[in-house]
Amino acid sequence: MLGDTLNKISRLMYILGEFDKGEVYLADIADELMVNVRTIQRDIKILESAGFPIANPSKGEYAFVEGYSLQKLQLSAKEAAMLALLSSIAGTLGGSFQETYVSLRDRILQNDKENPFYIKLPKGQAFLDDTHSKLIEKAIKKQEKLTIVYDKSKLSGRDISPLKIAWFDGFWYLLALGKDDVILKLRLDKIKELKPTGVSFKRPKKIEKILEESASVWFEDKRDKRVELLVDPEVAPYFEKKEYFPKQKVVKKSAKDGLVLECFTGKYEEILPTILAWLPHIMVQEPTELSKQIETILASYQAKKKKI
Repeated sequence: MLGDTLNKISRLMYILGEFDKGEVYLADIADELMVNVRTIQRDIKILESAGFPIANPSKGEYAFVEGYSLQKLQLSAKEAAMLALLSSIAGTLGGSFQETYVSLRDRILQNDKENPFYIKLPKGQAFLDDTHSKLIEKAIKKQEKLTIVYDKSKLSGRDISPLKIAWFDGFWYLLALGKDDVILKLRLDKIKELKPTGVSFKRPKKIEKILEESASVWFEDKRDKRVELLVDPEVAPYFEKKEYFPKQKVVKKSAKDGLVLECFTGKYEEILPTILAWLPHIMVQEPTELSKQIETILASYQAKKKKI
């Protein structure tokens, strides 16, 4: 009974996450979740009964009505799934229970345009609570190595030491130690097979600190590259109030010239997207190799633009 309920919640979470991305096709979702189409139809019926506005533009196709999303409601897929399950339970109890649920649902699901707060959450890959993820969670807790088959990688067939399941820039990753204790970042959707080895490993204590300092999934455990950046005065207040780069520190401040920042990384790819996003208001002063790398990227962009 408990297992069936947990499976239902997982399916509802997944379906709601897909609705937030766009159209959902019954056959595709059924294949993804390894259930029959009628099960998905029943799940969608539960969501409709819970008060979620779902459109059916064509046979086998479903979506939220235009302009509706969980993000606008500041509601996670997990919270929405629990709300739908509560609706199903309240419906069987009837009477005052059903009335209480409707009152609660209306307060939560109404899109209150007068709400003074709005949080923009980035869309991305939905977390699938499947056999692989459960196996990974168990191995992390037990500190047990796993043998992995990973997409078309040479890593397949090797043992890894799972550390964390992490979300970066819209994608779910398994962070694990590979050969020579190198930190691997493995997309969950590319893991084809996992097998417990029965072999234990010692989890490094520094992983928490490494993640706290990270700016993207391109982080490394060694931050041996010092970068010095010049930030224009008009955007300097943003960098004074928020850390955009790993181990960011203000070295010099001037009302006329702006800020001189330093940060440390193990791989330039970790900070490149942020630097490019702030151009032309930011400039790399050191090291020269990073400055030249950015110049190459810009030159390549200009060259492609001329060919269009």
